[in-house]
Amino acid sequence: MEIIPGVHKIDGVAGANCYLVTSGQEMVLIDAGMRGSSKILANYLKKLGKNLSDIKYIFITHADIDHVGGAAEMKKTTGAKLVIHAGDAGVLAGTDKGRNLKGLMRLLKLLSPLMQAAPVQADIVLKENTDIAGYKIISTPGHSEGSISIYIPGKVIFVGDALRSDAAGNLKRPSKMLAADMVEAKKSVQEIAGLDFDTLLCGHGAPVKGDAAARVKELLANWQ
Repeated sequence: MEIIPGVHKIDGVAGANCYLVTSGQEMVLIDAGMRGSSKILANYLKKLGKNLSDIKYIFITHADIDHVGGAAEMKKTTGAKLVIHAGDAGVLAGTDKGRNLKGLMRLLKLLSPLMQAAPVQADIVLKENTDIAGYKIISTPGHSEGSISIYIPGKVIFVGDALRSDAAGNLKRPSKMLAADMVEAKKSVQEIAGLDFDTLLCGHGAPVKGDAAARVKELLANWQ
């Protein structure tokens, strides 16, 4: 579905929300969902009169399985450049186990082969904030060491799991159970709150639309 002009959520992708930006200098995909996502994406693009090869970059907000399970196939089918922060690049490539999960999530990762993504090397590994094809890539660690947000100034920010929203688009704090470092997570929310955007899109939950930056500030004001 088109959330705002030129920004789409790919419905039907399993795992985390998968977003497509068709406006701007280059068409980009943000996160890759679980395995099998490329077929769903191809069908969605066909309805827009576009092809998989039209996607030039795949930005990965962080390397959790629900965001990168489909990354290897997406890279192969699109030919796009895969972009991730250095803090999570090893997890994507399969050389690093990533942060220590807690409780049930740790047990599921240990027991289930479905919780393992096909390893894939990123084409661009970020070490600092940068601009790529008109998109501002901002380090927002806390949920994981290498979590990033993708920002289009004055318009929209994609925050991965740095923040959450519910089914009605109400903003929620990041999950304490799933965070690598909640102190860093709050600092990242403060970083996001200082930016100018009307729409905020999380890895999980409905779009937060309409003066979303002010709603992040309100969340921080009530942080306990």
